[in-house]
Amino acid sequence: MNDLFDLLRELVAIPSETGDEGPYTRRVAELLRAEGYTVELPEPVPGRPNLVARPSEGPPPVLYFSTHLDVVPPHIDPRVEGERLYGRGTADTKGPLVTMLAAARTLRAEGISAGFLLVIGEEVDHIGAIHAAQTLDLGGARILLGEPTHCRVVKAQKGLLKVRFVASGRAGHSAFPEQGVSAVHRLLDFLQAIRSEPWPDDPELGQTTLNVGLIEGGVAANVFAPAASAVVLFRLCAPVDAIQARIDALLAEERFAGALSQELISRNDPQRLDPPPGFETCVIPFNSDASYLAPLGPVWLCGPGAIEIAHSEREHITRAQLEKGVETYVALGRAAAQA
Repeated sequence: MNDLFDLLRELVAIPSETGDEGPYTRRVAELLRAEGYTVELPEPVPGRPNLVARPSEGPPPVLYFSTHLDVVPPHIDPRVEGERLYGRGTADTKGPLVTMLAAARTLRAEGISAGFLLVIGEEVDHIGAIHAAQTLDLGGARILLGEPTHCRVVKAQKGLLKVRFVASGRAGHSAFPEQGVSAVHRLLDFLQAIRSEPWPDDPELGQTTLNVGLIEGGVAANVFAPAASAVVLFRLCAPVDAIQARIDALLAEERFAGALSQELISRNDPQRLDPPPGFETCVIPFNSDASYLAPLGPVWLCGPGAIEIAHSEREHITRAQLEKGVETYVALGRAAAQA
């Protein structure tokens, strides 16, 4: 393959926001076919394929490199500044993918068979990983899942609950409070209630947190809003059922009953993983496809780059981080083969 920097720059230049992963997926498929892999492109959603690749010859894989194909918006073209490559996906997760491609080549030369499982939709609803778990049989092979973790192997990750809360109101002239009910006000009162709630913490995972990421509603400043909604993402240190039960109880309180409803978008429990001995480990506060892919085989979660700068205009990865990623993935591949 080309120099890792050059290959990554090419891949980052291909837009692959969630919902539009197709062109990027097809380019990765071309690279893998050129390396001697048999590639399948199953579609969890029409026009949005996952990618499953296995060596065309030799024994079945003992591990599958896996990461997500989608990135968050907006697309940011690549640019090189010294030893840094900037652009959307450089760290999350096109950088990890190019190091996986290089590591797989090294492992193959050592007689260790590795495949690839690349999935869509991780940044929104995990639909690619969910579809893979429902339709594939990897024979119990280890999954080496790529996310930017500074090449530390994850021993635990927070869970996730993403919910849309919808408030109803009654439109009316805002000069006459008795003529209307503001859905925006009702929604704000509920958001304040969940922000004030003492959510559980955990000695290893830390504190449960939440973010009101999207909010909309109303028609004009002088009209009581007939409807409003907000999307809230909880990062969980306790089982998701316990958090959901407390949300249900809040919604049932007299001040909110009948005025608000909820729509589940995504959920999963905190994960405790099993990093191999001899590797630096970490606990991560962000979510991944780990819980969704676990039914297919045991998961190790690790990758080059820094999640702290992902999803930002500053997202980048360095040449040294890519090189360390290759080394780490080769070492983890050898550990998987010996397990």
